[in-house]
Amino acid sequence: MRFVQVILVSFLAVMLPLVAHAKAAKYPVAEVQILPVLPPVETTYDIYVGGLHLVTAHIWFEEQGNVFHTIVRAQDLGLLARFLPWNTILESYGRIKGDHFEPKEFFTRDEWNHKPKITKLHFNAKGDITPEFIPPSGPENREEVTLEQRIGSLDPVTALLQMLAHVAVDNSCAIPVPVFDGKRRFDIVGRDDGNDTLNEPDYEAYSGKARQCAADFKMISGEWKDAEHARFWKKTESEAGREPFHIWLASPAKGMPEIPVRMETGSIAGLVVIHLTSWHYVSAADIKAQAP
Repeated sequence: MRFVQVILVSFLAVMLPLVAHAKAAKYPVAEVQILPVLPPVETTYDIYVGGLHLVTAHIWFEEQGNVFHTIVRAQDLGLLARFLPWNTILESYGRIKGDHFEPKEFFTRDEWNHKPKITKLHFNAKGDITPEFIPPSGPENREEVTLEQRIGSLDPVTALLQMLAHVAVDNSCAIPVPVFDGKRRFDIVGRDDGNDTLNEPDYEAYSGKARQCAADFKMISGEWKDAEHARFWKKTESEAGREPFHIWLASPAKGMPEIPVRMETGSIAGLVVIHLTSWHYVSAADIKAQAP
């Protein structure tokens, strides 16, 4: 289950519904927000690993007054939850300047077998990030992430919002985004993969035409020094390099912008497939109630 948590922390937020507003010209970062404000919304996704439904995730997102706020809650299911209980919550907030997302704080609480671990990322005005771990955790057995590598990086949630903003403004997934999750520094590099048609009504809340994108991981620093801990970044037991994420974007209903309706990637534990199963508008109070 640990590799599923890493996948969620790195990529679950790609499902946030800020995608594909009408194309507009880019403005400098200092200009006012150019992305139309979406009403607060909740989306639900089911996550399958090796054909087994292991995780359900709920995502809340709002943007108003040039401020964004995102909350992700996920937990395992069935017998797995009974014998190996796991749940996680992620929260990110900050400002929107033009088409640029500027995080202020990032929080994640990961609880595995009733043992919680908390990570906080504090962003300063100079672009550096200070991580905080509860209980304390050091860089033992990891490569060092230097100040130069951290500068200008985003947390995993905000990084993916930035990718989606690029889709909205430039009608393209092709953008590299620097990410720092507190211990690892990596790039997420997007690319355009054409179009496709989805038709799996038993799993997904959407059927029909969809935009295809892909996102590759490029490790910069912070990798584990031993092979066992580094398994997430391997294609197979003997082949290094993370499999790309394949993402299908579409509008699930009239008046709703394009959102990720399906994702999949290979992993050392089998194919990971993520389906959009429902969405609905909510109130700001509903989102506030989910805050950790």
